[in-house]
Amino acid sequence: MKKFLKFMRASCLSILLLPYGIFGLGVLSNQAVLWSNGDKFPVMLNARKIDKILSQDQEQDLASILGIKPKAPIAKTPDPDGMLDDTHCVMTSKTHLNALADVFDLGSIYSIGDFTLYLGEWLMTWTPFVWGYAVIKKAYDNEQ
Repeated sequence: MKKFLKFMRASCLSILLLPYGIFGLGVLSNQAVLWSNGDKFPVMLNARKIDKILSQDQEQDLASILGIKPKAPIAKTPDPDGMLDDTHCVMTSKTHLNALADVFDLGSIYSIGDFTLYLGEWLMTWTPFVWGYAVIKKAYDNEQ
């Protein structure tokens, strides 16, 4: 274990691995919600969102509100089981891990897992440059 930690410090690989760890937490968060709800992902819909859904004519508008790309047609209103599409359902007191589900309404509805996925993806774009700088700086400092 000491050799592994020494290698990680010497090569600065933790800089490269951090975004993948954050991305993995987002995936794990969303999967935990799906697993605990029997492959359903709860969505918090307030009265205003429901009125907006009911007042619109096109079925695909619900997909844009939820921020998803539907594989199958989306119902204009939830069915008796509360399902909005194949995966998403209306959040109730009977759904589990509601805090990790889609609760943030920012035009589309997002979950904590979505935010960590976006953060990990964003970090993946520039951490190779930070890692390259750290390796070059470490090599330059060891030379002197």
